[in-house]
This record gives sequence, structure tokens and C-alpha cells, in this order.
Amino acid sequence: MRNKHIYRTICIAILALLWNNISYGQKPQNVIYLIGDGMGFGAVSSLLLSEDDATGFEMAPVIGLNETCSANNYVTDSPAGGTALATGTRTCNGFLGVGPDSVQLESILKKAQKMGKKTGIVVNTTLTEATPGAFYAGVTSRKESYTIAKQFTESGVDIAIGAGLTAFINRPDSIDMTAVLIEKGYNVYLDWKQVINTQSEKFVGILQMSDVHRRNKPSTTTAGAADGAEVCLAAQLAATSADNDTTRFSEPNDYLEKASLKAIEQLSKNAPNGFFLMIESAIIDGYGHNNDGEGMVEEMQEFNRTLKALIKYVNEHPNTLLVVTADHETGGTSIAYKGHAINQPEGMTLSFSTKGHSGTVVPIFAYGMGAEKFAGIFKNKEIPGIIEELIK
Repeated sequence: MRNKHIYRTICIAILALLWNNISYGQKPQNVIYLIGDGMGFGAVSSLLLSEDDATGFEMAPVIGLNETCSANNYVTDSPAGGTALATGTRTCNGFLGVGPDSVQLESILKKAQKMGKKTGIVVNTTLTEATPGAFYAGVTSRKESYTIAKQFTESGVDIAIGAGLTAFINRPDSIDMTAVLIEKGYNVYLDWKQVINTQSEKFVGILQMSDVHRRNKPSTTTAGAADGAEVCLAAQLAATSADNDTTRFSEPNDYLEKASLKAIEQLSKNAPNGFFLMIESAIIDGYGHNNDGEGMVEEMQEFNRTLKALIKYVNEHPNTLLVVTADHETGGTSIAYKGHAINQPEGMTLSFSTKGHSGTVVPIFAYGMGAEKFAGIFKNKEIPGIIEELIK
């Protein structure tokens, strides 16, 4: 443990010097917005206490606090929490991308597009879920997945990687939204191999959930048939160009890290005004809801691998801002005396006070150019406004 603390101190000192010498008074060209769904201090603590090496959190030169209330409750749900982080407006629980008056809001992603920046979304859940949806959609219920999928096709996002094919093709209106995307100039990929190998600067990867998270079981059928994709244009095009390689190419343990780096690689091409990338680690929330301590620790370790890869990118590209926070805390997660709970990671006991969300503040970690603006205590709705001021 002593070596860990020495290493941590050295890292923080070096990063602080780099930050003071490079970022002060300048504006970032690129923004990476990393959101841990349900990631409160208990989740962060589970990582810090389970890792011997310095984590990405300990490398942050700037740390703040984020008050996560919604417009009508001290305890937010994911749609309202995501909306505040995306648009700078607190809305009612259940609302997504719209204000309490149900009027569509403009997200920081849409504002970045107006500034000429390329934009991307990477999630280890469905592309139509609450947090990603808050950056491009506007509905009064997260259950309106078919509407959210249609709004996604109108979002103008350059690159998106996630799961959730059903909302795009098994629709009441019988419209194949993969065909709509292809007509708009996107390459649409339904498997991880296509995503990781692409050189396209405008693509959407809509994968199986088993591709994007380790605890989802692979389908016993093909990716297309599992979701009715026999009527999906993207599946037909993939079948036409198939190389007869049936090897499963997904890497769910490393998905979020590799998908994020792939998105950055392609967004960085031909981007004179830089890029804006939103990344969500969504499954932390699920382990909090399930009061699953072992899953929580594993998920935070995967989050840490992604975070450290992004920090490395920021250090190599000093014109980049990385902001890390959560939409809310889930589970009332904390570290307890050993033996106070079951189904917990060996050597550590996580205690949960609820299977729902809590209203406690969550952390903010900031890196790179403009990071100093995130030192302090903020309302969730203030964060996108700070990013906008830094990049405009």
C-alpha cells in the first residue's frame, strides 16, 4: 500500500504541473464526457480499495462534487439525471431531453455540432437508453424507444457504438431505421469485428448486448435472426460482404475501452474543430440496483481501464478536456465491516441501503485543458454550461 501512495503522490504532482503549464488560459478543442451511471462514492471506494496500483481517479488533478437532484425530487432517475448533464436543465423524473414543460432542450452535443465539432456516443447499453438519449432525443418517457431511435437517426452524430437493434427494426411502423441511417451516409455495423476494423468516419455500430458486456450471454442464433434482422438492410449488406469468418470477435471485458478509443481514432480524422464524445458506463447502475458487490467491483475495474486509457490520450493530446461524473448514485453503496452482507467480493464487504437511487452527491474528476473549472461543488445542470463556455 505504501508504494501505491508514493506512486499516487508522484502522479498527481506531475499531472498538476502539466495542467498548470499547458492548460491555463487556453480552450480545449476536444471534449470527452465520461458518465458512470449510478457511480457514487461507494462505487469509487470499491475500486480504490480493491486495486493496489493507482487508479485513474487518483490521477485527477481536479476533483469536485455534483448535486444530482431533478426538478421535482431530491432523488433523480436516469432520464432526468442524464438530461441535466446533457442540456443544463433540470427536468421532472421520467422526462428525457425535454424540460418540465415538455419542450425539447438543446444538448451540449448539439451545441458542439453547431461549433463545427464532430460528435460521438459510446455506451455499453442500448443506444436508445436514458443517458445517451438525453444528448439527442426529446420524449416524456424513456419507454418511447421507437421514437428515440427515430430521433437518433436525425441526431447528426458522426459515430455511435452500443447495443439495441430491436428499436431500430422491430418497429410498429415497420420502418427499417438501419436503412434510414444508410441513406443518410452512415455505415451500419451489427458486429464488433466490423466496428473495430472500420476506417469509416461516419458509422453506427448496433451490437448484441453480449458484445458490449461480459455478463450477457451470447445469442444461440445469429446476430440478425436474434433481433429479426432478416428484414434489416444492414444485416443484408453484411451478409453480402461476409468473408465466411464465423469466429466470435467480441471482447466484452474490454469493450468500453476499445470502443471509446476506436471512436476517438475516427473522430480525430479530418476534424479541424475537434470533437465531442460522450461515453457511458451504464452497468454500474445495475449492480447497485441488484445490490451485487462482486459485480460492482468488476464493473468499476473495467471503468478504471477505460478511464486510464482516456487519461493517456489526454496526456498525449493536451488540447483535450476529460470530465468524469455520474448521473446519480445507486444502491446507497458503502464499505462495511466484513461479514455484514453476502454475495460480496472476497476481502471486502459492500453494504447497500436501497435497491433504488439515492440523492447523495457524486464526484467529478477532471483532466486536461480547462479542468480547473470543475473544482468545487456544482449542481448537475451546471456542468454542460461550463463545458460550453470552455469550448465556444
